[in-house]
Amino acid sequence: MTDIVSFGNRSPADRKRLDQFVAFHWTHYRDEPRYVPLLDYEYLGSRLLGITGFFEPRNLFFTHGQIRFFLAQQDGQVVGRCNAFVNDRHNAHTGDRTGFFGNFECIDDVVVAQALLSEAEGWLQACGMDRIRGPQNFPVNEATPGFMVDGFDSRPVVYYHFNKPCYASLAHACGYAPVMQYLSWECSVQHSLEPRFIASCQQIVERYGVTVEQWDGRSFQTRRAEMFELYNEAWHDNFGFVPFTQDEFFKIVDDMRLVMDTQLFLFLYVKGELAAFFGGVPNLFELLATGGAPRGVELWRAARLLLKKSRIRGFRLGYLGVRPRFRRLGLDAVALLRQKEVARARGYEYCDLGWVLETNQPVIRMSARFGAVASKRYTLFEKSLASS
Repeated sequence: MTDIVSFGNRSPADRKRLDQFVAFHWTHYRDEPRYVPLLDYEYLGSRLLGITGFFEPRNLFFTHGQIRFFLAQQDGQVVGRCNAFVNDRHNAHTGDRTGFFGNFECIDDVVVAQALLSEAEGWLQACGMDRIRGPQNFPVNEATPGFMVDGFDSRPVVYYHFNKPCYASLAHACGYAPVMQYLSWECSVQHSLEPRFIASCQQIVERYGVTVEQWDGRSFQTRRAEMFELYNEAWHDNFGFVPFTQDEFFKIVDDMRLVMDTQLFLFLYVKGELAAFFGGVPNLFELLATGGAPRGVELWRAARLLLKKSRIRGFRLGYLGVRPRFRRLGLDAVALLRQKEVARARGYEYCDLGWVLETNQPVIRMSARFGAVASKRYTLFEKSLASS
């Protein structure tokens, strides 16, 4: 028999349950070398280290969202987990009543999966939602949506989650249908580009008066404000995007400052006006891999991350945006070429490009120009709550 424990994130008892919630993925993936857990502090927080956890009430998400957590147990042992949440900013932006489930983990058992998701569905329905979508893990807008369905043998990359291959089948069995695909590619920094392509990029620079600056070309405060303004504008109409508040976005950039390589951030101006930015983040998973170690090595992992980040050989191109009125000028080609040149000079060996919506044909076509090879694919699922 499967029992479901439901809890929040505010009381001391909730805190103990949340620790169980986080602990489950350590045992669930114990024998899976390609699973790289985020630091426990990122979920639960650490006042000593000045880290606000994704699930803590003081997380800025909870100024406009609410959440519920669920643990599935059999004979007193945890066999599955998920959360359900309402994001008021999402629904205000889209004009609908969509709730989400996330951080789903489960043994390969339809009965357990159904029990978990039924609880999530019921809670969201009580909150007035008419559909459920997921998985959407925390942090929203940064973690890749969906279940991994291709790329189980690909390289682990930061903020791409690894999940059991059975999860998509479990979702289908529980009445969920695919609603969107998310794609990623890996390309070698050393891959040579066609001379015609390079010449074409130079023509774009000359024709439109394009200048390219790195992060350190202006103050930290200026760069942070530029990214916030452009990101929300560039992503405004993308499926599933939720506009950031300034506090949320600034917090992300402030946290990223500890591990970022500023030379991987490029800002493009057309005749002096900010038109686009492309930012790469070192692949922290190279250092966060546990090597099969059990839970309890978090201080060691955090220290290793800070002390050895210069040894990271790959990066993820995950922060990018082009203002709508500057699209179709070829700025993406110019930015990717310049970033490739910078990455090569800094000794990087590979770049992950993603995640990209399956509907974004310009970026999909551009990836081929850079010799990129498909590496991961995720499927986002949805279900109506009208008859749940």
